[in-house]
Amino acid sequence: MGYEIKPISRALGGEVVGLDLKAPLLAADVSTVMRALADKVVLVFRNQNLTAPQLFAAAQQLGEPAAQSLTQYQAPDCPMVSYVSNQERTEEGVPKLLGKAWHTDHSFQAKPPMATMLHAVALPKHGSDTWFANMRLAYDELSSTMKNRLRGLKAVHAYRESREIMTRAERSVELSSEAEGSVNGVLHPVVRHHDENGSKAIYINPLRIKCFIGMGADDSAKLLDALTAHATRDAFIYRHVWRPGDVVLWDNRQALHRVEHNHDLSEKRLMLRVILEGDTPK
Repeated sequence: MGYEIKPISRALGGEVVGLDLKAPLLAADVSTVMRALADKVVLVFRNQNLTAPQLFAAAQQLGEPAAQSLTQYQAPDCPMVSYVSNQERTEEGVPKLLGKAWHTDHSFQAKPPMATMLHAVALPKHGSDTWFANMRLAYDELSSTMKNRLRGLKAVHAYRESREIMTRAERSVELSSEAEGSVNGVLHPVVRHHDENGSKAIYINPLRIKCFIGMGADDSAKLLDALTAHATRDAFIYRHVWRPGDVVLWDNRQALHRVEHNHDLSEKRLMLRVILEGDTPK
């Protein structure tokens, strides 16, 4: 069966129509999908309805899945897949709703993940949309003055205990297993060159950047706020309204994302997640 990739917004995103992720992919199909990911930044596969092992098998065809270090979130039937649920609670019984702020996954690692796959298993009737920002397009639309300012600039990305609600045990596991050496931070360029097509994108993480090299805390905060505000303008974003069975694959090298927790918490939201290993940003 043939398939096609249709644009889903002016800013970014493509819907892959007619490709079954449960089936083995030809090498040519993998190449087409990965080229489309580099170009579109976000890809949507509808009506997939995968088990955790099936999602993992699909991810293996597209890249190298990274181990899930937070063992309490590992899918029971496939520990390389994690789950994201709105039914999790903190030690105080408060709903643990992560991902509310704009971010890119695990930028505090020396080699952040190349991409993330998220699969909708159960959804509330309304809300819980995920927003994506095209950081390549955001870079292209910077003023020449700002581009010159960012040329060669690096940022310190570090794990932050206060970034979101996590238990002490979860913070300990993440620091020791996922972020070894990141307590003092890792350096990443603010302008990132894409591994595959050589394009440039703004590479920031509002949740993880500690400072910019050569800049104090106040100036760093002002620049980070300015870049975030610029990159998340309406012209650069896509809002994904989830449907059951969706698989969304996004390129962490050139995207920010966030989830909107505007749903009834009595209605279950359950997602399966796989992250694909990446390279050192350049």
